[in-house]
Amino acid sequence: MWFVEYGQEGGRRQPMKFLAACVAVMAVMLCSCGDGHGSMLPKSGGRPYEVLVLSTGDGNASGMINSILSRDVDGLPQPEPLFDVSLTDSIHFNQVAKLARSIIIVNVDSGLFTMTGIRYEKNVWARPQVVVYINTPSCNELQTVLPDMANGLVNLLGRFELNASMSLLTAGSNANAGAMVDSMFGCALKVPADMKAFKRGNSFIWVSDNAPGGMQNICVYSYPGVELSAQRALYVRDSVMKENIQGERPGSYMRTSALTVKSGTAVEHGRTVMITRGLWEMEGDAMGGPFVSHSIVDSSRRRIIVAEGFVYAPGMKKRNLLRQLEASLYTLKLSK
Repeated sequence: MWFVEYGQEGGRRQPMKFLAACVAVMAVMLCSCGDGHGSMLPKSGGRPYEVLVLSTGDGNASGMINSILSRDVDGLPQPEPLFDVSLTDSIHFNQVAKLARSIIIVNVDSGLFTMTGIRYEKNVWARPQVVVYINTPSCNELQTVLPDMANGLVNLLGRFELNASMSLLTAGSNANAGAMVDSMFGCALKVPADMKAFKRGNSFIWVSDNAPGGMQNICVYSYPGVELSAQRALYVRDSVMKENIQGERPGSYMRTSALTVKSGTAVEHGRTVMITRGLWEMEGDAMGGPFVSHSIVDSSRRRIIVAEGFVYAPGMKKRNLLRQLEASLYTLKLSK
């Protein structure tokens, strides 16, 4: 459990730039800290990325949290919210509601709190579960500090869901696909168990579930290099996909919608990862969807290894499909 408190001192509001960092630390701690509860808890309910928000004292607080969690996800062809939010109150917060996988409880009480604080606990009434407590003296105070805590709160809930998905992969993944990736690229990657169809190419493998509705795909490929470059990665992606993924119509092939691409870096497994998001489309055919890729440097072999997930799900929501694939990408690491 972690606790952050902030507010005023000496009549002046103190800088709160540290808040987002503190809540980000909370997200990292989700990976390692114990929950302090027994292992006999019931299984949590609901779908991934569903959040239940309870407000005590002032119902307006729930709406403030909802506005943050309902912002659009980057990199999808149609608007979808970061989380699916449900609002409740103390009267309806019963034993069934307590089984929700992600819960935010906002306590508004000027008699109990002089400043706003935030903490979380894991597996309080069910597992896997995260319960975030936000204590504040008033909605005005909460509204003032909310911009500083917004990204940290989103990251905390997102990391919880990511860890939950990665735990499922650890419990059961496609061992044959993982072995092929290891044999071809010298790296470990946990591939979802239901992705059994595959195609090999030159330093390329494509694994898919071939689902008739909401098809999920993972590609792994490599190219020479020792530095991560977003511009070069985009060029290589288009070249690799044109060679290996063709459409049903003659002459059609996958390419990147360049104007939609966003790239950044993170550190996973002690190694810098370039994360790229955007939309793909089929040249010469009416197909497309979102993709996300993770690129790492294999210094000993002077090459870049890319693991990418992409979704083809016309007429369907794509957020959870893509995030399931991204959980697999987070398992990418060089074999020892």
